[in-house]
Amino acid sequence: MNTASLARTTRIALALLFLAAAPNKIISPADFAADIGYYLILPDALINFTALTLPWLELVVAALLLCRVWMKPALFLANAMLVVFLGALVSARLRGIDLSCGCFTSGGVPAGDMTWYIVRDGLFLALGLAAALLQRGAPEGD
Repeated sequence: MNTASLARTTRIALALLFLAAAPNKIISPADFAADIGYYLILPDALINFTALTLPWLELVVAALLLCRVWMKPALFLANAMLVVFLGALVSARLRGIDLSCGCFTSGGVPAGDMTWYIVRDGLFLALGLAAALLQRGAPEGD
C-alpha cells in the first residue's frame, strides 16, 4: 500500500468516525447537553450551544473529508476536536468523575471504568494525526 492509498484510507476512516458520532447527538440534543454537563468543564451558558453546534461541526468535517474539500482545515478541525475530546475524558477521570463519554450515544449512565474510552479516543487521535501526516505526503489529486 502506497502513501496515497494510506492517506485515502485514514482520511475516509476518520470521516466515517465523525459521521458515526454526529447523528444521535443531532437527534437528541437534550441528552447530549446532559452528557456535556456531566463533564463539569463548560459553564452552564455554553452547554446547550455546544450540544446544538458540535454534532453539526462533526458532520460538516466528515463531509469535507469525504468530498476532499478544504482538506487541511478539515483535518485540523478533526484533530482539534479529538484532542479536546480526549482531554475532557482524561480531565474527568483525574477529577474522579465517572461518566459515559457521550461520543456515539447520549443520555448515558456512569461507565464504571473510563479506561476504555480514554484508550479508544487515544486511538482515534492517532488515526487523525496519521491522516493529517499522510495527507501532507499524498499527491494533490488524492
